[in-house]
Amino acid sequence: MKKVRLYIGILIVTITAAIFVSENLLGIDLLEIFNPDTTAPIIDISDVEDSIQKDGIIDLTVITCDDDRDSECEVSISGSTDTTTLGTKVITVTATDTKGNISEVYLSIEVVDVDDVVDGIDTTIYVPVGYYDGIDSLTGEALKNALNDIITNHTEFPYTDKDLDDMDVWKMLRAGDEDPDNSNNVLLFYSDFSWPKECQDTNTSLLPDICFVNSDRDEEYTEWNREHIWSKSHGDFADEDGYAFEDSFGGYPLGAHTDAHHLVAAERSMNSIKNNRFFDDCHDGVNDDNLVDRGAGNYTCGDWYFEPRDDMKGDVARMLFYMATRYEGEDGDFVDLELTTDLYLYEDLATAIKNSKLPYYESLEVLLRWHIEDPVDEWELERNEAIFQFQGNRNPFIDHPELVALVWGTTENPTEYVSTTAE
Repeated sequence: MKKVRLYIGILIVTITAAIFVSENLLGIDLLEIFNPDTTAPIIDISDVEDSIQKDGIIDLTVITCDDDRDSECEVSISGSTDTTTLGTKVITVTATDTKGNISEVYLSIEVVDVDDVVDGIDTTIYVPVGYYDGIDSLTGEALKNALNDIITNHTEFPYTDKDLDDMDVWKMLRAGDEDPDNSNNVLLFYSDFSWPKECQDTNTSLLPDICFVNSDRDEEYTEWNREHIWSKSHGDFADEDGYAFEDSFGGYPLGAHTDAHHLVAAERSMNSIKNNRFFDDCHDGVNDDNLVDRGAGNYTCGDWYFEPRDDMKGDVARMLFYMATRYEGEDGDFVDLELTTDLYLYEDLATAIKNSKLPYYESLEVLLRWHIEDPVDEWELERNEAIFQFQGNRNPFIDHPELVALVWGTTENPTEYVSTTAE
């Protein structure tokens, strides 16, 4: 037994010595002979940014490779890393180990204009190639008109379709305002509540039990409906019977009334509270009402003004910028919408606008500030893309936030496209 152990020990020593001598003195890899290395190294590109600002530096030093057998592997890069021009740069990354095994991956890095990056978000991520062709170097009314040409003639859907299987505004909002954390719910615009899609306003009491809440507002059914950010009375989207005009859908109003780029899911009571008020920073702690039980941060100030919560102020502004660009009174629009400022300086005109359904909305200088203070976020990008998939047009002020200043100027020096001089 002792001899067996001795022989085993001698064999192990001999094999170890043979491996050492072959690899270190003779340069022969015995392991490779009996078990060849045919596995390519693994390339890790997870730390490479998928977009870079124009004239920036693409950092490829973060790329690594790993091989299960070799102590070393080498990475090589080919392709354009030029960031002086916008567009997609395709880069090939190759890794080779000491046995000659090769692996290869491709990187697509988007070079974007600095104006297209907001808080680290590329706002142009969903924009089809060529969608905004022809607007370079334009400003003011010329740019506004060019954008109108691009986003006009979108596919229109009825407010409510008689056929439950056909597309309408309800279904667009179910998709566009869907809670990313719960596909059965929509996020309510003003209150930020996540509420079941089934609790859609039906003008009846036939709602599922999940719509029944017990809160500080007493026990009640809570429904959501379709809120017009640009109130339909400011432009008279619909007549007193609720229809803007007769059409092939059986009398459902289209145009601005059913444009989902300014329609949002909102709690029915919040829709009524906002009513047709203008938007403004009206909260002063004295002459306002904090709508705490409807979602903190929303305020009404008398009969004229409404201030939404901070997270939605930029969203509101960009929706109104869209509406004032999309609807210019051309054939089929039926309304020419414009943004104004300081209407309260013209008491008679302000009263006339409030009561006569003229197509104006304010306050422009506040909306310009909200656009800066509450920049485009991922929620807005996703919503813009969702509506685009239905209507076929986009909100240019979400895709390119820099266009706002080029059309309307700044808070300190806003540009209006309607006279607010009282007659």
